Amino acid sequence: MKTITNFFCLTLLLCFFWSFSQNQNLLQDKNTIKTDNPLKSELDLEVDKYVKKYYEDPKAVGLSIGITIKGKDYYYNYGELEYGKQVLPNNKTIYEIGSITKTFTGILTAQAILDKKIRTDDDIRNYLPEKYPNLQYNNHPIKIIHLANHTSRITRIFPNLYERPDYIELNPFSNYSKKMFYEGLKNMKMDTLPGVKYTYSNMAVNLLGYILEDVYHENYFSLVRKYILKPLQMNSTTISLADANKNNIAKAHNNNREVTPYWDFPELVATGELRSNTYDMIKYIKANIAENQLNVSLSHKYTFEGEEGSLGLNWFFHTTKNGNTMYEHTGGTGGSRSSLEFFPGLQSGFIILTNNLANRKILEKDLSAFVEKTSSK
Repeated sequence: MKTITNFFCLTLLLCFFWSFSQNQNLLQDKNTIKTDNPLKSELDLEVDKYVKKYYEDPKAVGLSIGITIKGKDYYYNYGELEYGKQVLPNNKTIYEIGSITKTFTGILTAQAILDKKIRTDDDIRNYLPEKYPNLQYNNHPIKIIHLANHTSRITRIFPNLYERPDYIELNPFSNYSKKMFYEGLKNMKMDTLPGVKYTYSNMAVNLLGYILEDVYHENYFSLVRKYILKPLQMNSTTISLADANKNNIAKAHNNNREVTPYWDFPELVATGELRSNTYDMIKYIKANIAENQLNVSLSHKYTFEGEEGSLGLNWFFHTTKNGNTMYEHTGGTGGSRSSLEFFPGLQSGFIILTNNLANRKILEKDLSAFVEKTSSK
C-alpha cells in the first residue's frame, strides 16, 4: 500500500511540474512575442496591452493591425508569418480577409445601381438562367436589395456544398461549382417573406456576385479591380497568391497552430476570396470614411434595421453607447480571422488581420473603445 501511495504522490508531483512548466512556457511566449511596436506613445502602449491579452490564447500565431485616426495612420505587427519560423509580419503581409470581401460586393452593387444595370427592387429571377418558382413566398419575390442585406431567406450554406462525397473539409469551396450552386438554389425552400428578417447568408451574397458578373459581362475580380482597387490604389489586394510576394504571406493555422490551406473560392469569389494587407485596408477604410466615390457612399445607405443592428449594402451599422455610428464587417476562413471597423463621424477606424483561430473579439472590443475615445478628443 505504501508503494502505491508513493507512486500516486510521485505522479501528482510530476503532473504539477508539467503543468507549471506549460504555464511558464505560455507566459514566456506571451512576454517575448516578436513585434515592431515602438512602445512610445499612449496608442502604442494601449495596443500592446490589448494584444498581450490576445496572446493569452494558445492558438495565437500572427497578427497585423492598421489604425487611422483623423488622417494619421499607424501599423502594428506581432508574432509570426508561420508558427515556429520567427518571421514577423508587416503592413504589406498578405492575409485572407474572408467575408470582408462582401463589403466590396456591396460597393459593386451600388455601382451597378448607379450604372442602371440593376434596381434594388428588381425580382432576382429576372437575372437568373432558368425559372425558379421557389424563390418567392406567398407571391412575394426575393429582390436585389434582399441579397445585399441578408433578408432574402436564402440558406446560409446549401446542403449540397457539404453533403457530397468529394467535400473537402480543409478547403470546402474549392471544388464547388457554379452549376452546383444553381442546383442548390433550385432545391431551396423559402420559409417566410423576404425582406422582414435578417439571417446571414453566404449564398445570397454569392448570387448577387453572379448577377453583377452577368449584367457587366465581366468576372467579379475584374469589377473589383476596375471600380474599387484601381481608384483607391489598393495595389496588393488580390484573389490570387501567384502575384503576391511569396516571402510575405501569412500562413493560415488551425487550432493546433499547424499550417492549414487558405480557402479557395474559384466559383464563389464574392463570398470571401479577397486577400489583402493592412496597408491596403487602411486605404479602404479612409475611402469609406471620406465617401468621395458615389459607389462607396451609396453602399452606406440604410436598407434594413433589425435586432442585430442596421444594414446597408453588405455593411453592418451600429450606434455606440456614446452615440457614434460605427460601420463594420468581419471575416473568418479555415485558419484566418479579420475585423474591420470605422467611425465616419470621427474619421477613424481600424483593421485586424490574423493568421490563426485565436479569439480576437476582446481585442476588437478594446481597440474599438480606445479608437473611439481617442478620436473623440
